[in-house]
Amino acid sequence: MAQEVKNDIKKALQVNAIPLIAIMTAVTTVLTMLVKIPTPIRGYLNLSDTMIYFSAYAFGPWVGGVIGGLGPALSDLISGYPQWAIFTFVIDGLQAVLVGLLVKKFNPANIIIGSVVAGVWKVFGYFIAGGILSGFGPALGEIAGNSFQMAVGLIVGFALFTAVRQAYPPLVRLGNLGIKAGE
Repeated sequence: MAQEVKNDIKKALQVNAIPLIAIMTAVTTVLTMLVKIPTPIRGYLNLSDTMIYFSAYAFGPWVGGVIGGLGPALSDLISGYPQWAIFTFVIDGLQAVLVGLLVKKFNPANIIIGSVVAGVWKVFGYFIAGGILSGFGPALGEIAGNSFQMAVGLIVGFALFTAVRQAYPPLVRLGNLGIKAGE
């Protein structure tokens, strides 16, 4: 297991991954900023989960984690929510890493279970962050909105990945969700 993780990280850190990470981080930042629904604890709901899930499915846990952490955190900085940026980087980055590590086969049950586990982490992480920044009472009220954001992101991210995977068969994940013979 440790050797497998080491090899995955080595693949993710190849020079040709840098432009991919830069472009996908920019797309994630813009998509996160595109829809912003303010919340009572001075945060906002957005479409970041769509790109977090897509990036983790398409590029694996390590590249997905960088994209998933940096894109939304940059959006926080640019959008006037700097107090959230470090929390966002850690919470969203780990969400993508979890998805990438848990989803090893392209089948709906596997993708749903791994994605929901990672999504529960995100909701919990933002509850803790919201509690630190605004108190746990207001943070408790954010759980439903964050859960809805996670569910929408999972559905749209999976649909986007499926469409790209079918339209562009050479899409090869840095993990193992690329097109395989017989699929």
